[in-house]
Amino acid sequence: MLFPRTVKNLSCACILLLCGGTMLFAAETISSRPMPAAGTRLSWEQAIRTALEKQPLIKMAEHEALESQALVKQIESANYPQVTGIVSSSAGNTRVLANLGISGSLPKPTNYLTTPGIRADYLITDFGQTAHRILSQKSLAASAEKAVLTAKALTILSVEQAYLNCLKQQRLVDISREVLNERELIRQQTEAFYRRQLRSKLDLDFASVEANRAEVVLIKAQNNLVLAFAALNTAMGLQGSGNYLLEQAVLSVTPSASPESLVQDALNRRPELLGSKDRIQAAEEALQAAKALRFGSVTAIGTLAYTWWGHEERPSGKDVSNPGAKMGWYGLGVTSAVPLYTGGRIEGQIEEADARTGETQATTRSIANDIVLQVAQAYLSRLTAEQQVTVSEEKVAHAREALTLARERYKASLGSILDVTTATTDLLSAEVGLADAQYDYRASEAALAYATGVEYVRY
Repeated sequence: MLFPRTVKNLSCACILLLCGGTMLFAAETISSRPMPAAGTRLSWEQAIRTALEKQPLIKMAEHEALESQALVKQIESANYPQVTGIVSSSAGNTRVLANLGISGSLPKPTNYLTTPGIRADYLITDFGQTAHRILSQKSLAASAEKAVLTAKALTILSVEQAYLNCLKQQRLVDISREVLNERELIRQQTEAFYRRQLRSKLDLDFASVEANRAEVVLIKAQNNLVLAFAALNTAMGLQGSGNYLLEQAVLSVTPSASPESLVQDALNRRPELLGSKDRIQAAEEALQAAKALRFGSVTAIGTLAYTWWGHEERPSGKDVSNPGAKMGWYGLGVTSAVPLYTGGRIEGQIEEADARTGETQATTRSIANDIVLQVAQAYLSRLTAEQQVTVSEEKVAHAREALTLARERYKASLGSILDVTTATTDLLSAEVGLADAQYDYRASEAALAYATGVEYVRY
């Protein structure tokens, strides 16, 4: 009789499929729900470098750094002579002054002047105000450069998490397809038993329901994979969902350094903390610049010009007494300005700068505390995920054995279809738990690398 041999073959096929093998019949079973065609290959390294090139958040930080550097040039310009070309013309009661400005007025029209010239202004000293402002802005520019590194570190972390999530969703799709294949084979086996009146119609209906449920799970897993690819593209600074052939992550549990050394590395390397220290330096220099306002400034002015004037005056009505003339001239001068009373303006600026310094110092301490917490969380998450991987591997092995036993008992009429489907569900849960644990471990490694500030240095 051929029936027992057929059942035995089906049982062996189920076991082989569950262990990762493939069969032509299984492929035909789920051909109605094919996965989209895979696109271009995308390695871990390519994804990160694409993000560093395309991510707009990094571009924004880079432009902010350029803005800060441009402000340094603007402030430094006060240390150099300011040369201005001027053309002044006056008539009536106004006149051209020696500094090439226009002023007046006189009781009667006297001069009609046209004066082209050059004026040079030079700051001799402002008692350190400009020097401290330059140092303050340079510190802010250095902080802006650290902000670029911070944006890169966050981008790298986002790409790594999105990449791992794609791998995880791909694994869940594979698991869902394996479960669907298994339940389709169980349904076909139950149908064969039902036709030979060895099982009831209830068993066949139950197996069909479980197969349909597995198909729904597969559809959801495929949709989640599409969303994961879209999130990966967003992390890389690209648009669209995309579909990539990803390189498989190799899980290797490696010992990590002690928490104390990890915290110290983080405090020495994290760019946002280094940038906050630069802002402290900037605030302290701004305070010194505000204090220098008390002493005023000393400036020099020089002019070089040529003047034409020509308004004919006829006091008697006939004779011209002022036919006009022209001449070249120059002028030099020094101005010293000292604030005697400003109504508390300078004192207010000093108090503001002092308060900003204290605020920046407190912010820096807060950032340092957050970094220590992030390192602790990432370290403990890594330990937890490492233990979960070991436990999940054992759980998967037990679930496989339980499924094999349930199928053999069902074949021998010692168990019900419910035992088989329950064992299949337990195996699915164990496989999903193992996938979660494995990719959580990789994600915790990426988070620990970000928390300690070691990952962005490679790029």
